[in-house]
Amino acid sequence: MITSINLMRLLRRIRRVARSLIFYSLIMFLAILFTGALVIYIIEHGHNPSIRNYFDAVWFVMETITTVGYGDIVPATFWGRVADMVIMPLGIAVVSLLTASIATELTSASIMRNLGRHTSSRGGHIVVIGGVSKALNVITEIINNMERRNRFWDITYLYDGERPSSLPSDVEFVRGNPFNRDDLIRAGVDKASIVIILPFDEQDPVTSDAKVALLVMSVRGLNRDSYIIAEVLNQGNVGYVLNAGANSVVSLGSFTTTVIAKEIFDRGTSSALMNLIRRIDIMDPKDFIGLRFGDALEKLRISGRGILIGVVRGGDVLINPGNNYTIQSGDSLLVVS
Repeated sequence: MITSINLMRLLRRIRRVARSLIFYSLIMFLAILFTGALVIYIIEHGHNPSIRNYFDAVWFVMETITTVGYGDIVPATFWGRVADMVIMPLGIAVVSLLTASIATELTSASIMRNLGRHTSSRGGHIVVIGGVSKALNVITEIINNMERRNRFWDITYLYDGERPSSLPSDVEFVRGNPFNRDDLIRAGVDKASIVIILPFDEQDPVTSDAKVALLVMSVRGLNRDSYIIAEVLNQGNVGYVLNAGANSVVSLGSFTTTVIAKEIFDRGTSSALMNLIRRIDIMDPKDFIGLRFGDALEKLRISGRGILIGVVRGGDVLINPGNNYTIQSGDSLLVVS
């Protein structure tokens, strides 16, 4: 039984051979085309009214070796026919070799892509790294939000295992070890605009959070400009992951415990929060700069664009900061749509 590693080696070897065959067969094709045309031109010119110039000879040889055979040009001399008898089988053989080599390369590339062993050509995309179950849920939510907001990014999922059967077909899958620099580059982390790093093993929070922090450092080393979102299992590790280079760190554990505690006293809080999270948008304040919070709230409500609930300033989130709070350039508005 052929193992996955042996299959990859075989495919890479086939691709190397196919690429060299494409190069050499292309050189032979061009040599036969232009050399054969020169021979036909020397023999036929002056004897064949159809061969008026060198381009006519090139056209004739191209017809011959590609087996098109329009019949608009035919050899008129004995030696022209002899030359054509030599050019024809050689040219057809080389064209067949070139076509087969290209088909082999395309087939191998397709197989490599389906197995996730290719190198992503994307840039400015979202790369998701982490355990399958959590990653699939996050990818689904991202797609839903993109459709709702009519803003779209390409998504690539990097995972060291088989492609998940439920992964959406338009999500690129790259199989590789996320702790291997070369595999991170294959997934396009160095060109990504957003990188999402999720826990790998929720049964071992300490090890999982350590892996997340290590991966954040690796990604930041490859891409200084990407926006890195990470999730940790232990609230106490948020600071470490932020120091490692993450732009935003989510601690599901602390969020869950807070929601559960609130649910005891205010039943329905969990459902309300989930609905609120899905509907919250960050809005550019350009139309509201200089306005007081209360005036901006009323203006936004009348326009039907949503309800203003807070302002983000310098990394601080201010919920309902007061009617007299002035919105400044550089702020972001928290809006429930």
